[in-house]
Amino acid sequence: MLEIDGSFGEGGGQILRTSVSLSAVTGEPVRITNIRARRPNPGLAPSHLTSIEAVAELCDAEVDGLYPGSKELTFKPRQLTGGDFEFDVGTAGSVSLVLTSCILPAVLSKARVTLNVKGGTDVRWSPPIDFLSSVHIPLLGRFGASCSIETQSRGFYPEGGGEVTVDIAPSGGLTGLRLVEQGRVLGINGIAYAQNLPEHIVSRMKHSAIKKLIDIENVKIEGDLRKGPSTGAGIVLAAQCEHTVIGATRLGAKGVRAEELGENAASDLIETIGSGATVDEHMLDQILPYMAVAHGGSSILTDDLTEHAKTNMWVIEKYFPGKFNVSKRGELAEIIAI
Repeated sequence: MLEIDGSFGEGGGQILRTSVSLSAVTGEPVRITNIRARRPNPGLAPSHLTSIEAVAELCDAEVDGLYPGSKELTFKPRQLTGGDFEFDVGTAGSVSLVLTSCILPAVLSKARVTLNVKGGTDVRWSPPIDFLSSVHIPLLGRFGASCSIETQSRGFYPEGGGEVTVDIAPSGGLTGLRLVEQGRVLGINGIAYAQNLPEHIVSRMKHSAIKKLIDIENVKIEGDLRKGPSTGAGIVLAAQCEHTVIGATRLGAKGVRAEELGENAASDLIETIGSGATVDEHMLDQILPYMAVAHGGSSILTDDLTEHAKTNMWVIEKYFPGKFNVSKRGELAEIIAI
């Protein structure tokens, strides 16, 4: 059984999610200790429980220590078989974090997987659901996986109320992906969205982003205005490049003008494009497990090797020792999965 120190490095929930996801796909049991030991509220938070429960259902795992505040967890997987699953994170717990825990095991299951997840689709400290659909899923497709996301309703903090359905076909295994150059920017698509707010919020986000992106051709940003159980706004942008997809997001907050959200998301995107990186900061964490299990080797370029990414590579190498090599390529870091 693998032993993983949950306080290592960044020491957050990503250690848990990556550990159980890779346990499910490798069949290797794992014990995680010192869970979030350096956090103000150490141990398992309610938001982590659903992610672990979801992966456990996908592989019929035996789990010990799965309760709020637990500082030690044992996860013993069985077999990935596919099927239909429903999970409720509760209030505004992140739907996206549950999905990023489940997608890899689902892709490698023997049969199609359908996930219906309720909770927060657009909340702090997690990728918005539209980032998954416009950046994460297209890049996953380049590994050879087929996955689609449908957002029935949005959920913002604190009420939540979002609902998402994800359909994932069995892949039979992933093929390595070499993202060593962006290539030409073919265009930018995006979505500016709001719920229970005036229409002009969406319009102002959208047009401020378009204005900032004036030097780039083929910019198309949709507006999405809804009514629902929770209130909020945000914007997601995705640059379609010849060889990759690069994203940027901003989530609304009290006192932050709509124009600021649009401009800042566009500025973030322009900065990442200008760096030459082939993945953005958020996708960097999310792509590493796919690189680890894909056949044939993979490589990416990043302009910022974050503590999150370093910690995630450390966890992955518990399952795949010596998997990653990191080297400098000018101002960028190249991460190679061998």
